[in-house]
Amino acid sequence: MDIEVIFKAHLFEGCSVGLVGVGKLGSKLRSIAEEIGCHVILCDPPRNFAEADELSQHFFELWGNGMGGCQVSNEGMEVFVPLEALARADVISVQVPLIDAPPFPTRDLINADFLAHLKPEAKLLCFSSPEVIATNVRGDRRISMFSA
Repeated sequence: MDIEVIFKAHLFEGCSVGLVGVGKLGSKLRSIAEEIGCHVILCDPPRNFAEADELSQHFFELWGNGMGGCQVSNEGMEVFVPLEALARADVISVQVPLIDAPPFPTRDLINADFLAHLKPEAKLLCFSSPEVIATNVRGDRRISMFSA
């Protein structure tokens, strides 16, 4: 399975792409989406939390629990949003490890409440363990699951 080919097949110029997990795979998918001309929205709670804590208490207070925030890179400022902010995206791609322990568990990360807020035509691509998607919503027509 070629994840890049699968991902590209769901994109079109000008669409909004939400990326949940911006590690090695998420960063690669981000580059692909940007090359196509998509608007990319980033969500990566562990990175947000670490950066907010390092930058200052004031910054941390502005962003609360780390579910949104910024990270300074050589290219400038990367802005991360809470998972809920991806609800208006045309395509959402999930590539996170399966984690059960706090503070950032990913089991059942995508659940009925999240799906209820998506646009009816939105597509959700899961390149993570199936357990990241709650069992009761795995059959939703908007979700396509692939093993990474």
